[in-house]
Amino acid sequence: MIYTFGCSVAKWYWPTWSDWIDVYRGPVINSAFKGYCNDNIYWELINKLDQINKDDQVIIMWTQSHRLGVWYDKNWIDQKDVLGFFPDTDGKLWYSESAPYIGMYRTHPDYQLSLTHMIISKLQLIYNTQLLLDTHGCDYTMLSVHNNFVDCRPIHTPAFKVTWDKKGFITEKERELGNAILKLQPVKNLVTRINWNKFVDQPKNLYDAASYTGMWEYYFNKKEYLIYSHDNDPHPMPLTHHDYAVEKILKQDPKKAKYRKFAEEFSKQAMSMHIPEFTQFDFVAPSDTPLLDKRFSEQINELRNY
Repeated sequence: MIYTFGCSVAKWYWPTWSDWIDVYRGPVINSAFKGYCNDNIYWELINKLDQINKDDQVIIMWTQSHRLGVWYDKNWIDQKDVLGFFPDTDGKLWYSESAPYIGMYRTHPDYQLSLTHMIISKLQLIYNTQLLLDTHGCDYTMLSVHNNFVDCRPIHTPAFKVTWDKKGFITEKERELGNAILKLQPVKNLVTRINWNKFVDQPKNLYDAASYTGMWEYYFNKKEYLIYSHDNDPHPMPLTHHDYAVEKILKQDPKKAKYRKFAEEFSKQAMSMHIPEFTQFDFVAPSDTPLLDKRFSEQINELRNY
């Protein structure tokens, strides 16, 4: 069995790299979900660890560094008078069980931490996860949506606006901050202890922020992928996901892959498809919530027997 974890770049309304791994090497249990932060990914793994056997494989795609999860309780929410920030789901947050508003949720825009903290926190989560999986004894592979040091923080005022979809490459300013972070002695010690051989894109220079790349850099580097784009949704199309999965994870030539023609056709179908609006439930949905559009799920199932 293969277990995959991540955010919307691992589970979306059209096939992602996780779905293509399912077709080529499955079966796959996909524990990703849209909007998940890196802390979600870590805790989802904790939740699934008891069912993952030593001969199973885990594939984790870490999301952008700014996505932090915070553990909340009603007392803190009342003290800060920020109840309106949370979704109207009767106090249900991620992992809420014992009482209303005790659980994890995204960081409040008025209480954001520094970009430096966000980056270091992601690196620490990666290391902690590797220690966990090494102890557990199963094989694993790691990927990133973006370069760890790219600033993908959304704009909150005067209106909310995402920025991650425009961040194809690291800027010189981001590289300078990243390199300064990498010179901090404990961070320097940390990155040398992370097993980068477990990443599909290994940094050539651990102390140069520009050396760290992810799927987004892969996507922006090829015009063929940019031609296929949704009318208003920025997520990469099925062809990008297919080639990334085949080349980076399966280590094969994507142009010669058996199902590439279907990935191209899926991309054409997805370009104008309806993308459902987020609901209150989506903001705290569990990872086993399906997203893949019915037309694609049926075609993916057919490919397994093609």
